[in-house]
Amino acid sequence: MIGTKQLAEFPKIETGRLILRKLTLDDVSDIFEYASNHEVPEFLPWEPHKTTEDTLAFINLVEEEFKKFNSIVLGIEIKENKKLIGTIAIRNWDKADRCIDIGYVISKNYWNKGLTTEAVKAVIEFGFEQLNANRIEAHCDEDNIASYRVMEKAGMKYEGTLRQKILIKNKFTSMRFYSIIREEYNK
Repeated sequence: MIGTKQLAEFPKIETGRLILRKLTLDDVSDIFEYASNHEVPEFLPWEPHKTTEDTLAFINLVEEEFKKFNSIVLGIEIKENKKLIGTIAIRNWDKADRCIDIGYVISKNYWNKGLTTEAVKAVIEFGFEQLNANRIEAHCDEDNIASYRVMEKAGMKYEGTLRQKILIKNKFTSMRFYSIIREEYNK
């Protein structure tokens, strides 16, 4: 089992159809392709990328946050064609309470294909097996039905909705919270 401070490099996780891996400068065009689509971040706090400079800044931020033990953001790549279609983040992974938070975004071209659920299940396994998590949680805008269905399909349990929890795009947004704990995962 890896101690979180000992995680010196980005992990690489493989599933049946995906490779979850470190972002590189070679990914700029793929990231920009989905991140510039205004529908993709509809329920997220960030604005669509306007230029590839926005995408480069994102890749640099990912690297800095990893070095600070704040988050691990992995690219979601389709094995078959090596196309990067989104990212999945593991946040707060170096905390004593062994509770981590995950979040994800995927290209609109790949919605409703089960790929996000596949990535989330793989990250849940990685969180419990490699990061020694006791609890893994995620949340989404209460109107983002596709996102909370991913959490449910990945085995996470609905815990409740926090009213007007986050300010997103100048609107207070209520968030649905989900989690899975180690004893549920081990069943």
